[in-house]
Amino acid sequence: MHCGHVHMYSLAPSTFWGHRHYELEVEPNLRGPEIVTMGENDPPAAEGPLSFRSLFGLDNLKISPVAPDADAVAAQILSLLPLKFFPIIVIGIIALVLALAIGLGVHFDCSGKYRCRSSFKCIELTARCNGAPDCKDGEDEYRCVRLSGQNAVLQVFTAAAWRTMCSDDWQGHHANVACAQMGFPREGCASGRAVTLQCTACGLRRNYSSRIVGGNVSSLMQWPWQASLQFQGYHLCGGSIITPVWVVTAAHCVYDLYLPKSWTIQVGLVSLLDSPAPSQLVEKIIYHSKYKPKRLGNDIALMKLAGPLTFNEMIQPVCLPNSEENFPDGKTCWTSGWGATEDGGDASPVLNHAAVPLISNKICNHRDVYGGIISPSMLCAGYLKGGVDSCQGDSGGPLVCQERRVWKLVGTTSFGIGCAEANKPGVYTRITSFLDWIHEQMERDLKT
Repeated sequence: MHCGHVHMYSLAPSTFWGHRHYELEVEPNLRGPEIVTMGENDPPAAEGPLSFRSLFGLDNLKISPVAPDADAVAAQILSLLPLKFFPIIVIGIIALVLALAIGLGVHFDCSGKYRCRSSFKCIELTARCNGAPDCKDGEDEYRCVRLSGQNAVLQVFTAAAWRTMCSDDWQGHHANVACAQMGFPREGCASGRAVTLQCTACGLRRNYSSRIVGGNVSSLMQWPWQASLQFQGYHLCGGSIITPVWVVTAAHCVYDLYLPKSWTIQVGLVSLLDSPAPSQLVEKIIYHSKYKPKRLGNDIALMKLAGPLTFNEMIQPVCLPNSEENFPDGKTCWTSGWGATEDGGDASPVLNHAAVPLISNKICNHRDVYGGIISPSMLCAGYLKGGVDSCQGDSGGPLVCQERRVWKLVGTTSFGIGCAEANKPGVYTRITSFLDWIHEQMERDLKT
């Protein structure tokens, strides 16, 4: 990565990177259908009960029991249909479609209620997080606890609303329960008048000096949460350590390679050429159920390690942001990885990093930038003039911002067009949009 033009994202070295992308027997010598008509002087037939055939003028149609020519029958039937009934038929079909649509809309409308993801069932909001599962898979009893805002104020969902926990009558074991409901085995907490909670020590760089000489090559301890995700021994994507056993990455990194035993993870290193520690085996891979390769959203996944990491100066978890925590446009954040230093190039043997400002979705959706494809669950970072960016091989890696001396995982590298091109900044998965999903996966794993 050379000065002034930092390139770092993933999988294919293409211009757009990030997402990989009966027989019928007929008797011979028999006549076909015969149409019998009535002369002007023939007596009219006696009126009979109304039937489907009489309604559409088919009473006078006589068809031989022998299989006829289908096109001829269709033409004869259409010639007998009275034109005056066509508007009635069309109106009837439209009315039927509208009735079905309205009926389905009423049936599946969950306005003011909670929709079960495992079925089409709707339950009252008061039934969510009440201790009794009402959905088929019990998902109404997950995502019941969250940390809100920069101060990590503890909130619980009860009586159909999020409510802040007061410190009155707060006891130590309550913290264990709250952390477990977010998927963290609790290590410690700090409380105030309103309970603030920290489920794990994270986002710190221990004994790290910011005095770096030259370039954008990273040093040990600078990004201690950075992980190299390797498939059959080759670096493929980046990842971020968030607990001793969980790593966050991008769904497109693992979607077509859903083979946990073929993956290993390297942590606590800068150079891929000399690994200071044995590779970590992967036990489980979970990617977002709504991720689709041809679409760009929900590009997030979790890897669970077969054994817990031992944290030290070179290996540390990054903090997840809190619910509703805001990171303003223009704020300088950092992205890192072993990605290519030019579009279509090979992965870098050393860990690089780049400072990139956050860009508003409004600007990123401008017709000259990404033209409206950036959803609220994505975010952009970089320079519209180009020159600094992520690139192939950085996918799934961290975009971190520092808040009150604590580093937080704001995004995971998702996709881009080219590398460091003008008006094509890097696009990242917005972590705050997937906090509930992350916590639910970890909580489910704790309970199994």
